[in-house]
This record gives sequence, structure tokens and C-alpha cells, in this order.
Amino acid sequence: MNYLPFIAAAILAVLGGLHLFYAARDFWSEPRYFAPRDRSLLPLLRATKNIITPNGRDYWTASLGFHFSHSIGVLLFALLIVIASLYQINWLEVLLVGLGAVFTWIAWRCWFHIPLYGCAAATTLMLVGWSMP
Repeated sequence: MNYLPFIAAAILAVLGGLHLFYAARDFWSEPRYFAPRDRSLLPLLRATKNIITPNGRDYWTASLGFHFSHSIGVLLFALLIVIASLYQINWLEVLLVGLGAVFTWIAWRCWFHIPLYGCAAATTLMLVGWSMP
């Protein structure tokens, strides 16, 4: 059994788990991880609504909701890598490598270096691991 995809899943699980921890910490106590560097903006984010949902949640709460759902999605991605590896589901392997490439591109364009390196490494490990006989 090739262990490279399992290492990829572990990398993504760690990143997703940390992201979930950070989101929960910001949700239940004074924001520290996802708060803006300019602390004067936090009250404005809490007072501002999205145009698409004028009666919905404020920007800050909506962004925390995004972080929670994103974390869960990354953890499920890691789980799918494990399932595809254990049961040798070839079509799912191809899909997951493609999804890893998409996450890597998003990380490059929108996030910062740690998720970029993690996504790139995980995608490479999946590709190499599933390409080997």
C-alpha cells in the first residue's frame, strides 16, 4: 500500500483542524486569528450587513460561518482521500487530485503561504502516490 496519499490526507486534516480550532476560538472569545489587523475595523464588520442578505447576519459572523464550513470541507476532503486510497476508487482519485489543484490555485490567489504549501504538497503526494503501480 502506498502511504503518500495518507500523508496528503494528514496534512489537510491538520490544516482543516487548525482552521476549525481558530474559527471556534474567534467565535467564543475575543477574536484573535481571523480578526482584521486594524482592530478598529472589527466593530464595523459587526455592524455591516451583506447586500445579498440585508436582514441576515453581520459581516463578521458571516465570515466566521465561512471559516467553520471551510474547515469542515477540508476535513471531509482529507477523509475522501483516505477512502479513495483504502478502496482504490480510481475515478475519485482523479477528482481529488483535480480538487487539490483547485485548492492550490485558490491558496495561491487568495490565502497565504502555509495553506499554499500544504495544498501543493498534498496535491503532489496524491498525484505521485496514486500514479505509482
